Amino acid sequence: MATLVELPADLLEALAGITSMGVITGAGVSAESGIQTYRGQGGLYDDEREGDATVEALSASTLNHDPARTWRVVSELARKAVDAAPNAAHEAIARIEQTLARFVLLTQNVDGLHKLAGSRNVIDIHGDVLDTRCRDCGLRGRLTPDAVRALQSTPLCGECGGILRPDAVLFGEMLPEDKIRRLHSELYEDPPDLVLIAGTTAVFPYIAEPVVMAGRRGRLTVEVNPEPTVVSEHVRWSLRGRAGEILPLIADALTSA
Repeated sequence: MATLVELPADLLEALAGITSMGVITGAGVSAESGIQTYRGQGGLYDDEREGDATVEALSASTLNHDPARTWRVVSELARKAVDAAPNAAHEAIARIEQTLARFVLLTQNVDGLHKLAGSRNVIDIHGDVLDTRCRDCGLRGRLTPDAVRALQSTPLCGECGGILRPDAVLFGEMLPEDKIRRLHSELYEDPPDLVLIAGTTAVFPYIAEPVVMAGRRGRLTVEVNPEPTVVSEHVRWSLRGRAGEILPLIADALTSA
């Protein structure tokens, strides 16, 4: 696959006139930090058996009857998150936020790397793998890196002794209502001048629809992904390449505009 070394001239011209931007990200943005993607080439779901086992372990039903199994997978994801560092894509997105008057980031990722890179107005629609909530008393907490690395069994609440659960959306669970409200407020009611989607196959409607709707309402739309996706034919610019290569070019263009 050829590497995109410069942005299209008409995109560069368009970037000079925007004052607001929405960014939507998926696992591909964290791939360059060493965190495996789920879908797409090389993703976890490429292996059907392993993918099915992971989905089952990370389901609400498994958490209810076999929390230890859920936590074995969650602890592995958490260890990868705490051992990873933000990459050029995360840093570029944080820089874009600092440049514009209005900015929102909607991410499917649960690794917390966007916030670590400096992003502030973040809708982490699936939660954060390091956050916890007690199933009995509801107490919320957060696992430290040391606690994650030492985790050998299902963690318990320090307040009541109940079983902790990851405070993230598991398969079979509803998305948090407060985050859905923010998504609609920031991306549906008055879409930003430009909506960019990066590193995701966009198979979930709540990820693809904000991009498609923004385009229908006359906003600029950009996709950054190594492979074509369900939104490729709906965006004005569909750029093939890694997020860590292309997003810094966009951040540079906005900074110099």
